Amino acid sequence: MSAPSRILIVKPSALGDIIQALPVATGLKRQWPEAQLDWIVNDTYRDLLIGHPSINNIHLYLRRRWTSPFRALEVWQWMKMLRSRQYDLVIDLQGLLRSGLMTWATQAPRRIGLKSAREGSTRFYNELVDDYPVSAAERSLCCLQYLGIEPDPVDFRYKASVPLRNDLQPLDGQYIALHPYSRWRTKLWPWRYYQELIDRMPNQPFVVLGEGPWFPLSGQNLIDLRSKLDLRQLLAVLEHARALVSTDSGPAHMAGALGTPTLVLFGATDPRRTRPVGRKVTVLTHDVFCAPCLKRSCYRDVPMECLTGISPEKVQNELVTFVP
Repeated sequence: MSAPSRILIVKPSALGDIIQALPVATGLKRQWPEAQLDWIVNDTYRDLLIGHPSINNIHLYLRRRWTSPFRALEVWQWMKMLRSRQYDLVIDLQGLLRSGLMTWATQAPRRIGLKSAREGSTRFYNELVDDYPVSAAERSLCCLQYLGIEPDPVDFRYKASVPLRNDLQPLDGQYIALHPYSRWRTKLWPWRYYQELIDRMPNQPFVVLGEGPWFPLSGQNLIDLRSKLDLRQLLAVLEHARALVSTDSGPAHMAGALGTPTLVLFGATDPRRTRPVGRKVTVLTHDVFCAPCLKRSCYRDVPMECLTGISPEKVQNELVTFVP
């Protein structure tokens, strides 16, 4: 095929999925360095892509605003803007009805999507990629293979675009970040275990981050930044951390892409399918017959044994060998 001059990636959400798709952008730019490469993303995730060296322009999909039927004209004008960009190649990595419509609106001569796409979105593509049953990250990379590009799953070229907060600069490279939240209850390591971990390592600075239900944590070695960071600040905190201890969640994918040593605690979800990608990612699980169950609620007589079985001592021992 001739080298495309204008390429568009359609991947509006979600946080972890956007991070996992970044090696597609770097692979395309590596193959066609002179091409303009743009990306469609939900406006809430815009800060994830700002400053990325492979991305020339970011098109914002105003999902919350455009749910109103009174905004139909705005949506139509936005779709017309996409067509006016005259893209040669459009790749839909989302695979849903709305992303399929975005892909179709470009009227690009090559509109590529995955065979696993849902909600009838495949009707909007003129080329389909066979994404055999693989992990979420590998599924996106199938598009590079289809285009004859050798994928590099850890080529994120990802950096924070803002400096580290002033209150953390004296601890640069010394603190361990803790992210205890997830939308699934069955992904949560027991909150009391975080306090035990902090108490077991009194000389190690910790920074707790994320958004979710408040629970008490204390210690002279603890800085609490929960609900105090925007996405770009979160990136900076993760990039400068000695390590991250996290649930299976977006920040774990961010840290893995940044090259930060990342320890992810898996319970109900399957690390073979959704583990973060990175050179310094380690997964901890506890072997029980029902895991991974892929359920949001636990019905066991011993609730959440898959995560309660991962002791603070085990996490501490892993951290001692895991971080420099």
